[in-house]
Amino acid sequence: EGISTAIIGRPNAGKSSLLNLILNEERAIVTDIEGTTRDTIEEYISIDGVPLKIIDTAGIRKRGKIEGIEKYALNRTQKILEVADIALLVLDASEPFTELDERIAGLVGKFELGVIIVLNKWDKDHDEFDKVAFEIRDRFKFLAYAPIISVSALGGKRIHKLYPLIQEVYQNYTQRIKTSELNALIEEAVRTHPIPRDHGKIVKIFYAAQFGFAPPKIALVMN
Repeated sequence: EGISTAIIGRPNAGKSSLLNLILNEERAIVTDIEGTTRDTIEEYISIDGVPLKIIDTAGIRKRGKIEGIEKYALNRTQKILEVADIALLVLDASEPFTELDERIAGLVGKFELGVIIVLNKWDKDHDEFDKVAFEIRDRFKFLAYAPIISVSALGGKRIHKLYPLIQEVYQNYTQRIKTSELNALIEEAVRTHPIPRDHGKIVKIFYAAQFGFAPPKIALVMN
């Protein structure tokens, strides 16, 4: 099916506009009314020969405000994230970031997804981007590794930069690292930063090995 990429974020962040722009067609309804997207929308496209499965999910609201059919939409979104590879975390750059943004970002770790932070509705200059990126790094410390890209889903600005980024993140997400390379890296790291003793006992790493991927998972065999 290709790289399974889910678009997540709070209502009115511009998820449906982003989907339409990626597909280059009006696939999703876009309005200023919160909760317009009540179910997931799945589409398949190919970019530079790479197949992508793009999924627009319903905007996630505060738990106390979720009612009626939205409960089913939330369950559907979570089922999608269980099998997705990458999340496009859409943040509304025209408004301050909220606690809800942080909660939604937490789904990335919960479902072990690759992630790209998409600053949507961006109309500021480059200097302002550095300031906002710093704020994101400070607020979303658990996503310190995630690339950040600014786009304007309505104007189509910089959307072309999103496609190679999805491929790059997916390659990192599914990479397999040779045991010899991994152990050479660990050995160098320990030389540079010796491991603190555990109640006076010297801590040793015998070897490291990758035991899973998507995302990569590393085991350290120690004393």
